[in-house]
Amino acid sequence: MHPARDETPKTLAGRVAQQLRQDIIRHRLEPGERLQFEKLSKLYEVGTSPLREALFQVAAQGLVVAEDHKGFIVAPIQFDEMLDVSNLRANLESYAIRGAIRDGREEWEVDLLAAFHRLKRAGIAVAADQDDEDRRTEWEDRHREFHYALCKGCGSPWLLHFFDELYDHMERYRRYFWKYAERAVAADSEHEAIMKAALDRDEERAATLLQAHFQKQAKLTMSLRKKVERATAEVS
Repeated sequence: MHPARDETPKTLAGRVAQQLRQDIIRHRLEPGERLQFEKLSKLYEVGTSPLREALFQVAAQGLVVAEDHKGFIVAPIQFDEMLDVSNLRANLESYAIRGAIRDGREEWEVDLLAAFHRLKRAGIAVAADQDDEDRRTEWEDRHREFHYALCKGCGSPWLLHFFDELYDHMERYRRYFWKYAERAVAADSEHEAIMKAALDRDEERAATLLQAHFQKQAKLTMSLRKKVERATAEVS
């Protein structure tokens, strides 16, 4: 499980920001969409003040853009940013897994095994029906939990905070590309190899496999670039 993400924010603005963040990541609010206060107030059943505060919270994360004298829009999709986020995640998680291997205790090992088991089951479900939105969402949730489990043994709250920030952006990009991909790529064999290296306490191998995993996924996503640009050009 992911304690930080499972917690309910204490303030109304925080709870609205949490829902807004989820709606952006899951594309209920589309990239580039103008965020109208009247529409969002009805959607989240809140007044203007907590909604404005929530928008600024999400804007600070980069998921919303505040435009001078124009209000807010959902951050657009940018390929260069996606690559930047992917590279940062690769470096951050490689550093984290080294720390987890050195300092992680038995509880970390148990949580990692359980997270992989849940991810593998979710991958099997997605493979059986890749058009099922609920199954894809389940896989995405389990995928996040697995990578979080890899990192959390490092013992650094700040590192885990930045893990969440980067993963939010990467999940939004991955969900965007789902509609252009011919099939989902679960990469269970890669995840299993990373997990085994971590449990064997092999820092170098685990970090190398993790870096290769990120590089492969980035290439797969970027291979869709022309397809995405062609499709969006036809729409516009």
